[in-house]
Amino acid sequence: MNKILVLTAAAFFATSGLAIAQDSVIVEVPQRARDYVIAHPSDPVVIEGDLSQGYVIPESVVVRPIPENPGYGYIYVDGRPVIVALENRQVVYLADDSGRVPDEVITYIERNPLDTVMIDGPVDTGTVIPDDIPLMEIPDQPRYSYVYVDQRPALVETGTRRVVWVR
Repeated sequence: MNKILVLTAAAFFATSGLAIAQDSVIVEVPQRARDYVIAHPSDPVVIEGDLSQGYVIPESVVVRPIPENPGYGYIYVDGRPVIVALENRQVVYLADDSGRVPDEVITYIERNPLDTVMIDGPVDTGTVIPDDIPLMEIPDQPRYSYVYVDQRPALVETGTRRVVWVR
């Protein structure tokens, strides 16, 4: 029963923007900060060991500031945004690991190709697709849409228009 309660709480925190710092203080990361980080992906950082809430980011890692939220900075690790409290470099928000794309979604977009669209610059994980580019919905997957860029399928998070996978 305790495992279920802990897992339920962990799922809540992962999706809500709330985080528990190492000293068991609940930190609410402002939605505007999370939106900024998603809209402005940075070059990936390699972190040795298990990255989790409360992990202290080494001084050798450059943490980018979040302009309208001066107490926070961010990095990207394995394609996931990580928000850090600048005062102590502790991770206060780590995007949930549900970012793994289901195999059936990839199969669907590869079996249902679209006409290729043109986008300025390279399209990689983290690229935000411009608003004027139409996205194709994926049945039974409201979280995702897709486009084909340079004849390659790109899976897009519908709410943010951010590319989460590209062939």
